[in-house]
Amino acid sequence: MNPVIAVIDIGSNSVRLMTAGTESHEVRAIRKILCTTRLARGIDTTGMLSADRMEATVEAIKRYRQIADDLNVPVIAYATSAVRDAKNRDGFISLVHEKTGVCVRVLSGEEEGNFAFSAVTGGAGTVFDIGGGSFQIVTKERSLSFPCGCVRAKEQCDANDPEVLSDRLFSWIDAHADVPDTVPTPVYGVGGTITSIGALLSMQTLFDPKHLSTVTLPKLDSLLKSLSKLSESERLRHPLLLKRGDVILQGATILKYMMLRTHTEIVIPSDRDGMEGIAEAYLCEHGSI
Repeated sequence: MNPVIAVIDIGSNSVRLMTAGTESHEVRAIRKILCTTRLARGIDTTGMLSADRMEATVEAIKRYRQIADDLNVPVIAYATSAVRDAKNRDGFISLVHEKTGVCVRVLSGEEEGNFAFSAVTGGAGTVFDIGGGSFQIVTKERSLSFPCGCVRAKEQCDANDPEVLSDRLFSWIDAHADVPDTVPTPVYGVGGTITSIGALLSMQTLFDPKHLSTVTLPKLDSLLKSLSKLSESERLRHPLLLKRGDVILQGATILKYMMLRTHTEIVIPSDRDGMEGIAEAYLCEHGSI
């Protein structure tokens, strides 16, 4: 399968690149890589993207643009919660274009959720998507987005104890989110938090997106207790948590909140997400799929 498109996802925690081809009228990822730049750091305090986080993000995008150019494929880029909420978003978008030539589309929370839904579900069920700056709950009928991602959660509560995390973060999310009591099944989970949890639960040492364990509340509670016994530096040395060991407890607590509030018993992690969804939309629009 030859690459036909490159997609850059400018997230609140990481900047990701996907190169992809098409197979049976569907986009298939060939390669996904990421660079953690923590673009959302401090945004809840200042309302602004910081200069150093913007610079790190631009450098990542520059490298990704070169990869796309070397493959001679079109590159599309989109930004999510951190850029969406920033007072200086226009300045950041202009900076990216000036330094890399890449045009950035800022997705609404609803758009972000819908692209993931279209890529993952086949039109039925629900998607849980946890990012650095926000989380989404998406069904066929509606897409809900709330500004409570794992990077923001760490700034709210930098604790190790699962009970303290649940107590503080549940109250924080309750103040910002109106989550439905039930959602259609099956429930799929996307984003690095949930896929990392699926990999940890399946006892992987190297990330394998094809063999991720389903998530239940008892397994999630057990994992939280196990991870909480490690120091942050120990978590960051874990081969599956090199890029998110410092926010995995917060991300897992957000997932616990979502499952409890929606009475969801099982979440199925998926490595397909909004990157595939936006790529399919682009290629359909240009008659390439």
